[in-house]
Amino acid sequence: MTTRVKSLDFESHIELEQIGPDTFTNVHPPWVFPITHTMPGPLMMAEATAAAYRTVTEEFRIDSLQVMFMLGPKTDRPLIYKVQRLSQGRTFVSRLVNIEQDDGRICVTVTASFVRATEWTGRSMTHTESMKTTERVDDITLDDFEGDHTPLGPFMKFQRLPHLQLPEANDPITTTIGPVVAKIDPPIKAPAGSQAHLLGIIYLSDYHIMDCPLRIHDIPLGLFPINDRTRTKQPASMKIMTSLNHAIHFHVHDGFRADELVYVEATTPWAKDGRALIHSRIFSHKGLLIATCVQEAFYVFKDNAKL
Repeated sequence: MTTRVKSLDFESHIELEQIGPDTFTNVHPPWVFPITHTMPGPLMMAEATAAAYRTVTEEFRIDSLQVMFMLGPKTDRPLIYKVQRLSQGRTFVSRLVNIEQDDGRICVTVTASFVRATEWTGRSMTHTESMKTTERVDDITLDDFEGDHTPLGPFMKFQRLPHLQLPEANDPITTTIGPVVAKIDPPIKAPAGSQAHLLGIIYLSDYHIMDCPLRIHDIPLGLFPINDRTRTKQPASMKIMTSLNHAIHFHVHDGFRADELVYVEATTPWAKDGRALIHSRIFSHKGLLIATCVQEAFYVFKDNAKL
């Protein structure tokens, strides 16, 4: 892993070096998540997808990811991305990416499905969910990562928006949306519809999603409250907060840019036994449904945490 930190941006930070047949490693050290001091899962997801892209022809686009997190990698060691070619069809291609370190143990597995980027000519059902968030912003002015930006990242901005209660059901927990607005920053050089913007959405798909059940239960995250211009941070109530698995399904491959505002609507249908399930939908600022995600997270709370 070679450190090249001058003028890094999102595209250059996820650069990979091929070290063997269908085997790659990260060129740059990772940005480390400031609260947990761990390697961010979505960074590994984006780099694993970039590695899988290196084994498919240019007419294919990422369709879905199924991710299992098993071990937390050491942040000071290179990651090794080993791609297995599971299937090669005319319409769909499947790859399995095992993420390892120098001890040979698998830390993360990523199953990536690609779809041929040609216009569908057959008969088809058509429907799409609409964005529920009514509060919009012109730009991100309360970036949750302000003060945590380094030459290694995170190359994105996030702002939490006030909760939105859906009117069609009674349960105040499972029918509450925790909206977030986000974007890759600085801007991506590649044009809209290119691989970089799809990888950018993967990179944005995880942050603050695990927060959703905590925010709706009004459990302090170690961040400042929503819309608090004083940025007064509250103490965190968790000892451990980590993702167990994560699935992403892309619905479109163009019509958006990851460096423009995207809105993430997260809901939590279930939580018990230290775990919670989170559903999220990622929309462009114009309301285009880009992707749908499902994530399971694991929480260990401090003894004095108020639940």
